[in-house]
Amino acid sequence: MKDKKIFGLVFCSLALVLIASGVHAHNLWLNPGNHYPQVGETVDIEIGWGHKYPKNRTDQEVKEDRVEEITALDPDGKTTALDRVSGSLFKLRIEKEGVYLVTARIKPGVFTTTPEGRKWATKKEVENPVKCMAFHICAKTVIVAGGKDRNLTGVTNQPLELIPLENPGKLKKGSSFPVKVLYEGKPLANFPVKAVYAGYEEPAPAAPVEAKPAGNSEGEGKEGESAGGKRSGETAHKGAMVRFPVETTTDEKGQASLKLDREGFWMVTLSQRVPYPDPETCDESMTNATFTFQVK
Repeated sequence: MKDKKIFGLVFCSLALVLIASGVHAHNLWLNPGNHYPQVGETVDIEIGWGHKYPKNRTDQEVKEDRVEEITALDPDGKTTALDRVSGSLFKLRIEKEGVYLVTARIKPGVFTTTPEGRKWATKKEVENPVKCMAFHICAKTVIVAGGKDRNLTGVTNQPLELIPLENPGKLKKGSSFPVKVLYEGKPLANFPVKAVYAGYEEPAPAAPVEAKPAGNSEGEGKEGESAGGKRSGETAHKGAMVRFPVETTTDEKGQASLKLDREGFWMVTLSQRVPYPDPETCDESMTNATFTFQVK
């Protein structure tokens, strides 16, 4: 009986680690073929999906039936339709000077980890639930037409949204990019903001530190951390990014500044977790959001 209890505790701990890291690892993002077109042009916009942000901005293929919506707000704040070319490729006709705010999201979902594995259901719908997670994953990008930034700070009402406070078209290598983060329409203070450029190669993790004799505190991490200082959950999911080239935190107004050390395509990632409204149904609600832009 004692062995069964120990096994149960170990399983629960492992399940929580995998839930914490595995879902957080996936992001949805938007890849415009041209962030800075002229009026009259048509812009190709591809949907990106996966763990990493490689040089070609494509990691994994998103299934067509997973994309719930992709839409654009034109410089006047009016909804503009995109033409679908394939499961992950769309076209947007540029008809006005100013900023087009393009957003997309996959279908929201929920899953529960059990001793038998992951089930795509709430805690009420499975036996022996361990942990339940509801998730929303969305993406946003800006297309600046004719060099004008009208509607740059427009709000698209995503649950978790990044608002650019400066025209990305004016950014250069070494620039600082001011942004604002909203959660359910309100500024989100003291919130982590991470950014990665296309083609970034994450450094290899440090070699594990050998165990120290009892009573020697050297090399010991904080509770929940490995000897190297990283929480075990951060590296549990193969392929998940842990360290980003740019990391910062919003101030009390929900604003932050991102130091950009190079030209190219960039992606900002946000992830928010809150308790699920009905704890009998699920435990946590997670929202992942991205914002893509180009430094020329």
